[in-house]
Amino acid sequence: MPAASSTGRSPSPTPQAPIADSPGPRAQALQNIFNQALNSTLKKCNYKNFAACFPTPAEYVPETLDAFHRDFIGRLGEACKSNFEAIMLERNVIPSLNILDALLEDAKRRKTRAELTANGGPPTPPVAPHTLPPEPLYSAHLAPFLTSTTTGLKAELNNTQNANLELFGTIQEQRKELDAFVSSLEAVVKDLERAGGMLGEVRDEVRREIRDIELDLQR
Repeated sequence: MPAASSTGRSPSPTPQAPIADSPGPRAQALQNIFNQALNSTLKKCNYKNFAACFPTPAEYVPETLDAFHRDFIGRLGEACKSNFEAIMLERNVIPSLNILDALLEDAKRRKTRAELTANGGPPTPPVAPHTLPPEPLYSAHLAPFLTSTTTGLKAELNNTQNANLELFGTIQEQRKELDAFVSSLEAVVKDLERAGGMLGEVRDEVRREIRDIELDLQR
C-alpha cells in the first residue's frame, strides 16, 4: 500500500487548465471590446439618425420605416458578429491568445521563483492562472488600462491648469488696459467740461457785447 501523507489526506489535484478553444483572459477581452464597439456603432445608427436619411418615408410611412430600421439593425449586427467569428476561427485567434496567456503566466512564475531563490527564500509552487479567483485576474487586466487612463487624465489636468494660468494673465492684462482706457476717458471728459465752461464764459461775453451794440444803435 502507498504511504499516506502526514495529514492523512492525499493532496488535492490541480484543476485542469481550460481547453485551447475556450477563450482565455485575452481572448475574452478581445471579444468584449468587439461587442462594445459593435453596440456603440449600432446605437449611433438609431431611428432618428436613420430616418434623417429617408425624410419622405419617415413623414408618410413612419411605421414601415421603423420596422425596416429594426430589421436592418438586427441583420447588420448578426452579419458583423458572424464575420468576426469567422475571422477569429480562420486566424486561430483564441488558441493563439491562450498560448500567449500561458507563456506570460509561466514567465511570471519563473521570475518569481528566481527572485525568491536569489533572496534565499524557498521557491513557491506555481499557481495555475485558471485556479485564481476573479478579482486578481480582472485587476491584472485592468491595471494597465487604469494606469494609462490616470496618466492621460493627469496630462489633461496639467494642460487645463496651464491654459487657466494663461487665461488669467490675459484677463489681468485686459483689466489693466481697461483701467487705462477709463482713466484716459475720464481725463477727456474733464477737458470737455473745462472747455464747456470756457465756451459758456465766451458766450456770455458775446451776449453782453451784442446788447451794448444794440443799445448804441437805439440811441
